[in-house]
Amino acid sequence: MDSSPTRRRTLQLGAAGIAAGVAGCLGDDAPEETLDFGGFDRIDDGALPDLTRYATAEKPFPEYRLYRAENPDSVLILLHTAVFDSRLLQPLASALAEANVAHVFTPDLRGHGPDPEQRGNVAARGQLEDDIRSLVDRVENLYPDLTLVVGGHGTGGGVVVRFAATPRRDIVDGFLLLAPYLGRGTSTTRPGMGGWANFYGDRIFLHRVLTGVGIDRYPEMVTVEYEIPDELWDGTETLDHTYRLMASYTPEEDATERMVDRPCLTLVGSDDETAYPEAYPELLGARASTQLESIEGATYFDLTLTETAVDAIDEWLGSAAF
Repeated sequence: MDSSPTRRRTLQLGAAGIAAGVAGCLGDDAPEETLDFGGFDRIDDGALPDLTRYATAEKPFPEYRLYRAENPDSVLILLHTAVFDSRLLQPLASALAEANVAHVFTPDLRGHGPDPEQRGNVAARGQLEDDIRSLVDRVENLYPDLTLVVGGHGTGGGVVVRFAATPRRDIVDGFLLLAPYLGRGTSTTRPGMGGWANFYGDRIFLHRVLTGVGIDRYPEMVTVEYEIPDELWDGTETLDHTYRLMASYTPEEDATERMVDRPCLTLVGSDDETAYPEAYPELLGARASTQLESIEGATYFDLTLTETAVDAIDEWLGSAAF
């Protein structure tokens, strides 16, 4: 088969033309409804620990908040979902620490937070997973003898699934997934993530075709936009995400199959607006080490803005075979 540069370039240009033509025929995944944002007043800014930088392979260094428990057996790295930052996790993290369930580290993911280098973007796909690896090193230096769990809520859970499907997964003891985002087209995800996400299907299709043939020219094009109530706007929200950021929190199609066989707890509210709770067992329930639980009456943001998940996490950490 002819593999000359000229032939490869011709194939690339042909794929680009086909992608552009098809992309123009695809509609957007426009929100029609929205989520329950009523619980954001539960965030206690006075209880927020200071942000602390940690070293990574690339600057600027990201930051985390640490909620210290009295004398726990576990430490939890917990990633926030899209749009917001680590403040969204304050009610849950404070409750876990106060109940002596775990020390809780809540980093601001790149592209998010009060003053990111590139709001809504990352330098490269996989950078969020690299940051987890670096934060794990920091945590192990501080608490070398504790059980170490990496967890995430929503798209933060998607980052965790991506991380758990790579060789770097072996450095942690378990995983915690709170209504994890497993991909726009999976059986677990409602259209538009329940109505607050507008995925541009034409742009996403274009990027996937082009990157499939080695063309990666437009990674900073916005491919998903989020909608939140005006009263939640304070200048730190991240409503537009580039393809590169979106790809960094979207697990690959076989990621759940490649996850390491370590203890994993998946929690989802029965009233979650972003996901179909009954669909998670099909994708995450194949291993004996995986536990799935639906929390009656809980919505998407209830998992982090209330203490509804504390007992389940506490019980799992005390009974799982780490």
